[in-house]
Amino acid sequence: MILLRCYPKVTDWFWSVSGGAIDLRSIPIFSYGFFVACGFLVAAVIVTRELRRREALGWMPALRWNDGKEEWTSELVGDFVIICAIFGVLGSNLFNFLESPDSYNGFWRDPFGSIFSGLSVYGGMICAGLALLIYSWRKKIRIPDMFDILAYCFILAVGIGRIGCQVSGDGDWGIINTAPKPAFIPQFLWASTYAHNIANEGISIPGCKELHCQVLSMPVFPTPMYEFIECTIIFFILHFIRKRLTDKPGLLFFIFAILIGIQRYSIEQIRSISDRQLYFVFGHGFKQAELISMALILAGIIGVAGLSRYYAAHPAVKPPALEPEPEPTDEQDITTTA
Repeated sequence: MILLRCYPKVTDWFWSVSGGAIDLRSIPIFSYGFFVACGFLVAAVIVTRELRRREALGWMPALRWNDGKEEWTSELVGDFVIICAIFGVLGSNLFNFLESPDSYNGFWRDPFGSIFSGLSVYGGMICAGLALLIYSWRKKIRIPDMFDILAYCFILAVGIGRIGCQVSGDGDWGIINTAPKPAFIPQFLWASTYAHNIANEGISIPGCKELHCQVLSMPVFPTPMYEFIECTIIFFILHFIRKRLTDKPGLLFFIFAILIGIQRYSIEQIRSISDRQLYFVFGHGFKQAELISMALILAGIIGVAGLSRYYAAHPAVKPPALEPEPEPTDEQDITTTA
């Protein structure tokens, strides 16, 4: 079972399941990066489909340039992915450094491992969001609609990326869990020792000849799996209500803020904090993610309440659905040719 141990690289899995017959471990296809890339690709497909749906309804008009060229927002999805990838990684590392600077002590020895281990999801979301805000403003894209679409796709991408955290064993696990496992819960969802984790934490595995030969001495909660399940549930909630809120731009984003805040705050209660700096507010220590979660919940509640009142007083006028251009008649073709 792939989730009962760690595979820092995708090629480690091929080597393991083949009994050593397929040895491609020299190829650096890291599991975390692989699943993050999968998350980006899935999100890009869904963003494109949702943009085209709103464009067909007339809610996302074409962008017009000085030379008369028209461009649909759905044609810019490639730009969105690149912006999210670059600023997401930069923001994730910035926030992670602020909370856990010691995790970068080995940067010059293993730059790739330092950059792509222990990333802050909130840091990536905030910095990528700001970059997309500036990009959308410069392109004259309807920002509330854009953030509605990107928010509900972002949560799915995060969930898929969390599978990468679980498979690679990047240290993003929970507190010790030695309670007896209920019979109806699979082992990989109850507790894990993260054998062969890429973070190289724990004790040595006797007789191991792999590159990563560490295993935790005590089983811990597999919090990345819980986050995958939570993010998937939130995605489907937002997916099923999005059509009802198409004519109320911004509401879906604020609902997303409430749900992701609740999701992350809840998971932080069983996540390990041994290497995390606490921020003290009124004498009580909070993790960085907890403070951001509470801010998101509060902002989301205020946003939903404010926009609900606004749209109740100013009902949106539905734009006419875009009609396909009529096919030219034979007579028009003759006239044009002449």
